Amino acid sequence: MTAQILLHPSLAPLDGGINFRDLGGNSVADGRRIKRGLLFRSGALDRLSENDCSYLAQMPMRSVLDYRDIDEVQAKPDVLWSGADYYHVPANPLSSEVNANLEKLTDETLAKFDARAFMLELYRRLPFNNGAYRQLAQLLAQPEGGAIVQHCAVGKDRTGVGSAMVLLALGADEATVMEDYLLTETTLASYREHMLEQISSRLNDASVAQFAYVLGAREEFLETALGCIRQQYGTADRWLEAEYGLGPSQREALQAFYLE
Repeated sequence: MTAQILLHPSLAPLDGGINFRDLGGNSVADGRRIKRGLLFRSGALDRLSENDCSYLAQMPMRSVLDYRDIDEVQAKPDVLWSGADYYHVPANPLSSEVNANLEKLTDETLAKFDARAFMLELYRRLPFNNGAYRQLAQLLAQPEGGAIVQHCAVGKDRTGVGSAMVLLALGADEATVMEDYLLTETTLASYREHMLEQISSRLNDASVAQFAYVLGAREEFLETALGCIRQQYGTADRWLEAEYGLGPSQREALQAFYLE
């Protein structure tokens, strides 16, 4: 495999990975840690090389959960490896307004776009009645056979809330959840710079600034989601059980498998 400078030890050594990292190593409240090599989060998998596919097949990486909208998938279909089970379940509750197929956006559409208002509304809605995270909960409950990777376009928003769900279910506190979320500022940095360089050739500076804002991992974004969970359910525990069927017995079984 081609040598790659990894910006963080959680990043998988992939030639064509986008923010592809292991949730393993994160600590939970009772002092245990998430096992490495079982739970991953990522951006799109359309750039994977043959070497990457061999690496992921050998792990083995069993389940691929793709949160992107249908037009995103059609534009950049995932490259899959031998033995992968692919699940396409869009997670974006605002796809009728703006989706993550950023290549479609123009100066005209972006001039009318309030990036902060959009992002906060996205995070208000993502945690609730989301079929993508119901699928994630089902995959978590069937861990035999290999690892799981959940992903969207860049592995930040839809995947960010999905990863928060996994961490909370395994007993992590909100500080750990936020720390993992904000790590994307580092692990997405090189790809984010690449994207901004590409779009700067066809969009004006104001539009590029909108893109840069949307591509950031900001504490305010995830805190909006967590705050809405607390407002609606009181605790993350009640949210996990009511929305995704992850009650005490289900979470105890997950923790027995995924923690060490």
